[in-house]
Amino acid sequence: MLFHLIFWYLSAKADTLQPGACKLEKDSILHEWEVRAPEVEPVFPGVMDSLLGFMSRNLHIPYREDIEQPFYASSFPSFIIDTSGRITKIRFGNHIEAFSVLDSAVQNVIVKMPVWKPGRCNGVRVPVLYTLPVRL
Repeated sequence: MLFHLIFWYLSAKADTLQPGACKLEKDSILHEWEVRAPEVEPVFPGVMDSLLGFMSRNLHIPYREDIEQPFYASSFPSFIIDTSGRITKIRFGNHIEAFSVLDSAVQNVIVKMPVWKPGRCNGVRVPVLYTLPVRL
């Protein structure tokens, strides 16, 4: 019901938006409707430095003998921040499940995140796809 209300509202306001802005799209991997370019981006509680601090305090990579230490790796998690600010779906690159040690550690941190301030389009809260690249 909420999706239909948001979709109707954005459709009704489409003539006032910039081309391509605030368009609901269905994700081909998560099969969820989200906005990829909202007028107001979702905000982690505090400031952006608090997101980086939260990640650095909570990201723990377990020592594995089969991985050279120190190692350099990247993870590209995307997740949907819903209309209430909660993280609902997590994916890594083009996969729904984590497939490396770093991906698993990043997923554990994302699950622990507090509620975000949700994204908005024309004053309406919308689900937003957010990507958070992590590099070691």
